[in-house]
Amino acid sequence: MTQLLQRVVLPLDTTTEPLLYARFTGTTRVVPGGAVLQDGAQVSFDTSFGVFAAGRWRRITTVNSLAVRVRASGIGEAQVVAVTGGNEQVVASAPLPQGEDSPIFVELSLPDLQSSTPGTYFVRVVARGGEVCITGGEWVSNDVAAHDVKLSLSITTFNRQEYVRKTVHNVLELERSLDALRGHVRVFVVDNARNVTFDAPADAPLQVVPNGNLGGAGGFARGLMELRKQGWATHVLFMDDDINLEPEALVRTMALFANARNPKLCVHGAMLSEERPWMQFEAGSEYSFRSIYPLRAIGREDDLRERAIAIADAPEIPFDYTAWWYTAFPISITNDNPLPVFVRGDDVAFGLMHTGKHSVTLNGVIVWHADFGLKNNPSSLFYESRNMALIDTLIFDKHHWWNLAYRFASFGFRNLFSMRYASTEYMLKGLQAYLAGPGEWMKVDHAALHDELRQCAEEKPAPLSPELVSISPRKPRHKALRAIGFVFAVLLLGGYIIPRPLRLRGFGVAPIDARAVGISTLRNRILYRHDRIGDGYVVERDTKRFFSLLGQVVKSVVAIAVSYRRLKREYRAAYPEMVSNAAWEARFTAGLTR
Repeated sequence: MTQLLQRVVLPLDTTTEPLLYARFTGTTRVVPGGAVLQDGAQVSFDTSFGVFAAGRWRRITTVNSLAVRVRASGIGEAQVVAVTGGNEQVVASAPLPQGEDSPIFVELSLPDLQSSTPGTYFVRVVARGGEVCITGGEWVSNDVAAHDVKLSLSITTFNRQEYVRKTVHNVLELERSLDALRGHVRVFVVDNARNVTFDAPADAPLQVVPNGNLGGAGGFARGLMELRKQGWATHVLFMDDDINLEPEALVRTMALFANARNPKLCVHGAMLSEERPWMQFEAGSEYSFRSIYPLRAIGREDDLRERAIAIADAPEIPFDYTAWWYTAFPISITNDNPLPVFVRGDDVAFGLMHTGKHSVTLNGVIVWHADFGLKNNPSSLFYESRNMALIDTLIFDKHHWWNLAYRFASFGFRNLFSMRYASTEYMLKGLQAYLAGPGEWMKVDHAALHDELRQCAEEKPAPLSPELVSISPRKPRHKALRAIGFVFAVLLLGGYIIPRPLRLRGFGVAPIDARAVGISTLRNRILYRHDRIGDGYVVERDTKRFFSLLGQVVKSVVAIAVSYRRLKREYRAAYPEMVSNAAWEARFTAGLTR
């Protein structure tokens, strides 16, 4: 039986970035369901979504038999180009079928994958002497799959109806239309807002469960626990509700699982920017608990239109964790549930403990997501301060009080020196919640807490006035200049010892996700704004608030030093109860009564 590994996908006329899918030369036009090439034109799939990553498939799967079926007809030729190091060579070719009774595809066989050396293959179709119509193709194998895979998506949603309905519709349509997925994919939606509906057939493989607003952690915990009870799924795909999914990602994820060498293999979908759909935001992440900013994204700002990136046989990079906009894993990988952290860090903890070290990415397994700079605000820093402290405490034996104190003090001072007073206040609140210990954490009504935190009206991105929009965004300065600015700010205590008349008038301008320490030193107002859209906010110098918060930061560092060793013992002892089925069931019940 032939199994589908991945499809050759053409861009649609509505595709925002066609160069992710195919490269056209000559006179061509995209039509519904395909593309038409005039004489002398060609389409090649040497693109980030189009290539077959032979090296990666060879290393992480048992696939050996390999062929590609090109669905094209007309006067022309289909070719397969192999990329080995810096060399490219046509290794298979065939004339396209012609006439009304001709086959619907031409199949090109390739050498056994496991004994061959090319790092990448791609398809090229050339029109020679006439017109060619191409509708796509498939990479296939005659090997028997090593594993019978049944994948259930677990999507947590809260008032994101437009996004989640589109995602669910696309997944159900894919499951219905592809033999390879039919009966092997289901969708499980946890509705934290209890208000979403779907226009799906009654027999569609879709289940929607109402849940209290327990954040992403509560939604994904509910989904995972329910799927364990049902016993159908072999694998689970955690997926955010505010993404745009490339449906082909599911085809490739299923094929990787079906042929995986490692039964614990996990698949992570890279995130691309909604605003710049060619730009990669993250393809897995490293985590350094000794750093001020512990999350280190892999592949940040790669331009996936670049041919060199597309055809390279990139080695697998070990991940520490993968984000839950697209993380697929065997349901048997752990019996643990996610930590009760509501938002920010739930995926970090689960990845560091269970999935990260087994994870890979694959070209075409992607989602698009809005810029995270628009989601950051003081309340998110409450969760980062609290939750990252818990994660480091639980996971890293070599994490000490001075590591936590260094990160908290450094980040706190950066917020203070850049006039982000509300951010500092919420960081302090988050730290105090951590210092209260696991007993208090277990008592938290997360929905009520989140409602309280959201009342903060400061430092939240919003549409700017025409006057502020007219102020041009400022690109981030070179790292060396930022370091000089930081030293300058420290020596002048953030500019608070400079008399007000000596400071510069007007706005300092900084990127919305920056801490403008150096710029703030000689200013009284800072405009934080997005570099591509007219959103942002203004902060103003407040000397009294600065010194009050400075004192609180210093006191908190002392509290960390005094309490950390005790808290490490207590949190580690409490961990089994914190993630237990019984504790989560109690949270689900309480959440549904609100």
